[in-house]
Amino acid sequence: MVKPLRDDKGCLTPAGLLAVQSAPVGKAPAELAGHVAACARCQERLLAGGILAALTRTKKDPPPRWRIAVVLVAVILLVLSILFTLGRLASA
Repeated sequence: MVKPLRDDKGCLTPAGLLAVQSAPVGKAPAELAGHVAACARCQERLLAGGILAALTRTKKDPPPRWRIAVVLVAVILLVLSILFTLGRLASA
């Protein structure tokens, strides 16, 4: 079974992206190259790495809650020390 190169909306499928990416420079199929020239979504997908980047992309875990709490406490202490210093300068 041959994989379609374009989806229902006319944009490139993963197989279409791979066909454009793997073609030598200037030798991509004319129909696909013409579509990429006119479609901002497909241009963005190709510039972002296309199908190869989508397959290798991993989800990044958020930092642990304790680290967020430590940073928040440090910011609060910094703001309080600045306010205290400004208060002492204003009263002097």
